[in-house]
Amino acid sequence: MTVARVATRPAGHRSVPLLHEPDLGHYDEFRRFLAVTFGLDADPFGPPGVLTVDGRAYELVFTGRSGRPFPAGVEVHALVEGLEPLDVEQADRDLFELAAWLVDGVGAPWSVDALEQTSRIFAIPARP
Repeated sequence: MTVARVATRPAGHRSVPLLHEPDLGHYDEFRRFLAVTFGLDADPFGPPGVLTVDGRAYELVFTGRSGRPFPAGVEVHALVEGLEPLDVEQADRDLFELAAWLVDGVGAPWSVDALEQTSRIFAIPARP
């Protein structure tokens, strides 16, 4: 699967919340990676970040919290065309790919191999 950043949200899509991480401060390297990747230091009020996984679109909605560096949290929403139903199993697999993209972007000491091993240990069904 390929994760890619795209410039805009696709027209005619609705947002379906999938995941909410309210406190990126647990590991500041993840917060910094998202801030740099999406230019949040220069424009924190800009549009949400949009990523695709093999053409399926996902929106990262960055949240703030008083007294915390921005972004303090992130939500992941599937962008589903029209009134089509959300393919929940595909969305779970895509969430795993988005997590792998994030871990790969952050780098050491984080690794996609460790993410995959952890997923096997905890029997996460969406793992590759």
